[in-house]
Amino acid sequence: MSLHELADDTARDVLEKLGHGTDQLADVSQIIEAALEKSIRSTKEGCIDAVNICCSADQDLAHKIAEQLRLKERALIANLSSLR
Repeated sequence: MSLHELADDTARDVLEKLGHGTDQLADVSQIIEAALEKSIRSTKEGCIDAVNICCSADQDLAHKIAEQLRLKERALIANLSSLR
């Protein structure tokens, strides 16, 4: 399931639970998607920090892993942006 689908499903559930129609689905979905994106970025930064700490003896490996995480994040953000 993509983040866009997850955001839509969650927005639909929230609106249903609150007794609202789906006329605000797109707005609520965008808010949820932005929150998920922010969470992903925060988690990624935490992972990079952990890699740098645990691999301090091998900084080359730590930098390679950190760069791979950055590349994956860029791809994820590009995919999310194309869904809008």
